[in-house]
Amino acid sequence: MKATLPLLTLLATGLTAAAQTPITLTQSNFPALPTTVEVYKTASTNSVTPPGPGANLNWDYRGLVATGQTTQAYNAPSATPDFAGTTRTYDYSQSLGPFTVRGTSSQALTASGLNYLGYTIPTQRFGLASVTGFTTDSLVVPKQLVPVGVPLVKFPTTVGTITKYFSRTGTTGLLTVALVGLNKTPLRLVQRITNTDSVAAYGTLRVPTATGPSAATPVLLVRTRNIEVDSFYLAGQPAPDILLAALGVQQGAVSRSYYDSFYRAGSSQVMAGFSYTSATYQTLQKVVYSGEATLLGVRASLAAAVGGLSAYPNPLAQGPLVVAAGNGSHAAVTLLVRDVLGRQLAAGAGTLGQPTTLLAGLPQGNYLLEISTADGQRAVQRIAVQ
Repeated sequence: MKATLPLLTLLATGLTAAAQTPITLTQSNFPALPTTVEVYKTASTNSVTPPGPGANLNWDYRGLVATGQTTQAYNAPSATPDFAGTTRTYDYSQSLGPFTVRGTSSQALTASGLNYLGYTIPTQRFGLASVTGFTTDSLVVPKQLVPVGVPLVKFPTTVGTITKYFSRTGTTGLLTVALVGLNKTPLRLVQRITNTDSVAAYGTLRVPTATGPSAATPVLLVRTRNIEVDSFYLAGQPAPDILLAALGVQQGAVSRSYYDSFYRAGSSQVMAGFSYTSATYQTLQKVVYSGEATLLGVRASLAAAVGGLSAYPNPLAQGPLVVAAGNGSHAAVTLLVRDVLGRQLAAGAGTLGQPTTLLAGLPQGNYLLEISTADGQRAVQRIAVQ
């Protein structure tokens, strides 16, 4: 037993894999879709070796032990979104001492990247009786739109990509404290954020799934450093310390975040994420991995199982499309057509080697045709419609 290293420590070390070409994230293979619920499994950090930088590595985290689950829900924007170009929204929250201000964040998926447009806060009122002892004292956060405009993921992202941004945003409340003569006096929280994302490594990654370890999936390791400085102003001047202490906040508070995110083509959800206590990226604070249904246990790929796949005619000008197997298989399959944003346009049953009209009537453009079998084998073909 003394000669045996803990299995997870051994497997998770970045080992050199067979030579491969690093993936590139673009709008067409990064479907940050609305009406999506991302599922993450939280995992124990015990005996987990942090990933490190490098090229052509093999990270094997199939031994991660789930300890819980978290979700992130995204919604479709309204017909008249608060920010032009919004493609999806999600819940926003900001802690202000004992209070939590809630609202809605907006994102836009574009050819240049997934961008954070800003957040909207509806009017909210918080009583201060527990702080001042007077029921008439309050903090009112009026409705406000706060533009941000920073890239969350830049396209294209591949080896060597570094994305930096600085943002300065302000959220305003109206403070009433009769004892000190404050009557709807503006209290403003200013947040200054400096963020750096850099592709630190590439290779393949394996994580647990509901049906066993995932296949070795090509990934990019994006390393993030985020520094936030919070400042408070009362009527345009730095807020007095006695007021901030009463609210449980601090002037000039600095928070630093350090984390690694593994991204794969075909999903906007992080396949695995590691957060750290310091800029050394050595001491783990938290580990999560994807609970996506599309992350299946290891199976032979559909293309490999049938001796290769081809789709013709491609480009498709008119008439039916044929998806043919290299070994002449006529297996029954499910066909699903998506646009370059990942939105499902059509679905139906099909047979390898037989024509399908599933793409008939689509406007000119590029599409993704997903082919899957009943036992979970899957392949994707890119089809150009002329």
